Amino acid sequence: MVKKTYYEILEVDKKATQEDIKSAYRRLVMLDHPDKNKLLEAEGMFKGIAEAYSVLSEPGKRKQYDLDNEPRNVQLRNKQEKMWQIIREQKQREARTNRILWEFQEQERIKYKEREEEAMNIMYA
Repeated sequence: MVKKTYYEILEVDKKATQEDIKSAYRRLVMLDHPDKNKLLEAEGMFKGIAEAYSVLSEPGKRKQYDLDNEPRNVQLRNKQEKMWQIIREQKQREARTNRILWEFQEQERIKYKEREEEAMNIMYA
């Protein structure tokens, strides 16, 4: 399911004025308030409307929301997340390799000590 933008939730255009946002909020609150709308989804829809209004009603939050959800920035964020995922996977592989190498070296140290002890036993026997 595609997540709706705050503009879609409030049913306004991206260029909507503060008055347009406020009137859309009031209209939707009247329709979807859980006391008036008996649908099971009404409470969730009401919370979504309130969240969208809280962001879009404040110019600073709205500007940041628009920047964060600009298609170019979303694509950049997705690319960065993929890059970090690749880096995390590579570090995990390196850690596994290092652990396996350390275990192998530890086994070799044990074998060397055993051979050394065997040689000492033969030499002093």
